[in-house]
Amino acid sequence: MAISNFIPTLWSSAILENFKASQAIIPTLNKQYEGEIAAGNIVKVTGITTPAIQDYSTARTLTIDALADSTQSLAINQEKAFSFKVDDIDRVQAAGSFEPVTADAGRALAEDSESYVIAQMKANGTSAGTTAITTSAHAFAAVVAIRQALGKAKVPASQRYLAVSPEFASLLLAEGSKLTSANTAGSDGELRNGVLGNLLGFTVIEHSLLTHTSNRPAAIGYHGPSVGYVGQIAKTEAGRMELAFADYVRSLNVYGAKVLRATAVQTWLPAA
Repeated sequence: MAISNFIPTLWSSAILENFKASQAIIPTLNKQYEGEIAAGNIVKVTGITTPAIQDYSTARTLTIDALADSTQSLAINQEKAFSFKVDDIDRVQAAGSFEPVTADAGRALAEDSESYVIAQMKANGTSAGTTAITTSAHAFAAVVAIRQALGKAKVPASQRYLAVSPEFASLLLAEGSKLTSANTAGSDGELRNGVLGNLLGFTVIEHSLLTHTSNRPAAIGYHGPSVGYVGQIAKTEAGRMELAFADYVRSLNVYGAKVLRATAVQTWLPAA
């Protein structure tokens, strides 16, 4: 049989689903560039230089600035998919639906895209520090430093998020009196998964995929609109296999992500 693990005499209609990290960071990002997308597409993101502020009171004349634009490319170059088949005899013995398997695979696609976004932020953000975090005081000091770095970069105070590894989260929770509740933080339902609360103007999100060398505590403070994400489930299909008494299910996720402003993504990734 194709699904060899389903051998017991009594088959259950309930399938034990795997634990997977759902999307917690992607919902916070800039997705205004989503539209008709396909693998290989490139979204051109244009920024405009700020006009110079002039002293009009002295000469009573103005210099007309020519606006220059800066263009960045957000490549939609990630294609990830799953595909599996279910033999008729397996379906009968399972005495139920394999829809949980499909849902589990869908969550795996979501986890894959979330991992990619985290990797982009770690690689293309700005380092706020690399000192080892071993105590709660160290963790809190790192958050203060990340906040300062964002402030000096003139990053807006709104829509700031702090993604932390489980190790960093444990140290922050020891400073629990400094964390407000998720309700007080104003987190919406979409973000409640993984949200620890609010700290120094950040919505704090614990993320199991934010791993670092030797499980050292790590954190990324970022301004959501400054990280672009474009993605969609391009195809989901189910059909009858031609050369077997079986059905197939497959799905394709197409996406891309880019740090649009490096100074708006401040990382704390200890080197030792």
